[in-house]
Amino acid sequence: MPSLALVVATCKWEQWRECWESWQTPEIEPWLIDNSEDNIGVLPSLQLGFACTKADLVAFIHDDVICREPGWDKRVLKAFEDPKVGLVGFGGAVSHGAPDIYETPYDFRQLGRSGYMSNVDDAEVHGVRFSGERNVAVLDGFAMIVRRELLDAVGGWPTETPVGYIGYDYWLSCIVHELGYAIKFVGVRCHHFGGRAAVKAAPEFRGDYDAAHEYIYKRFRHVLPWTCA
Repeated sequence: MPSLALVVATCKWEQWRECWESWQTPEIEPWLIDNSEDNIGVLPSLQLGFACTKADLVAFIHDDVICREPGWDKRVLKAFEDPKVGLVGFGGAVSHGAPDIYETPYDFRQLGRSGYMSNVDDAEVHGVRFSGERNVAVLDGFAMIVRRELLDAVGGWPTETPVGYIGYDYWLSCIVHELGYAIKFVGVRCHHFGGRAAVKAAPEFRGDYDAAHEYIYKRFRHVLPWTCA
């Protein structure tokens, strides 16, 4: 059975510990990246956690997501029994990118996702509720579990690019497709409180948003758009 590590970065908002502890099982190797005194940023935090473990599978989960389903890790491991699956998550969409994304002038909205599903407490607010499993085109960054070999193949998280607080979930989803793997949505019951992430957006957020989207648009022309039937 493959080994599984958990990486969570936190600035220690008021419920971080409850969220962190809700994911713990005896089989999981936990890595907490404490940004409460020195906030190193999203991707450096993910990369640090990734570098700390040699586990076969690495779960990157926000510090404001609470698990409501005992045995969540068993469902994840079951999904990875398919050697074609490279990435698993708890919020995903069946389409990523507009059908005419490279046929019309660039607009960041062309990178949007559609057909979003999850099993969070307020799933219907964001899309549709789905508690089963199915292939998707792209995941939401609040919970992503990846085969370590995929991140190893591309040298880890892209810390020297415009991708950061914005776009890392798009980036990883596209990398998985680029390497010839599938993305699996697993409807684990959880809740993403939102707005309490480990690293808050800086005042120059809009510039970061635009730069990250344009980078992904240019970098993944051979991948996007992606749709799962």
